[in-house]
Amino acid sequence: MRFSFRPSRKGVAQVLGQLESRVMRQVWHSPGSSARDVQAGLRGEREFAYTTIVTILDRLQKKGLLSRRKQGKAFLYSPRLSEEEFGEKITRDVLAGLLQEESRPIVSTFVEMVAADEKLLDELEELVRRKKR
Repeated sequence: MRFSFRPSRKGVAQVLGQLESRVMRQVWHSPGSSARDVQAGLRGEREFAYTTIVTILDRLQKKGLLSRRKQGKAFLYSPRLSEEEFGEKITRDVLAGLLQEESRPIVSTFVEMVAADEKLLDELEELVRRKKR
């Protein structure tokens, strides 16, 4: 899985399109959903065509984010990763990409940003201490 990172967006939308993000949230909320289930779950936000939802689900399945199984005439979609696991994977991918280059300025900037919050700095210090053991 490879994704583009868009820091100006929030949450899952930083790496997925707006509609992909909404569909993923719906499937995380209701694993084993059909396209009709997802379409119904998104009502109220905006009316989406059934074919649009099918296209998005297919795209997310091809990206490796969803698994699908056939039940009767419909496919049922489930997330391959929890929302938390997805967030961790994206964080790792972004950091790995940044650290491939000159890592010292990145690490330095990260520590400076964390240092603004003493509690967070203590947590970072504890994590580093555990890794050194």
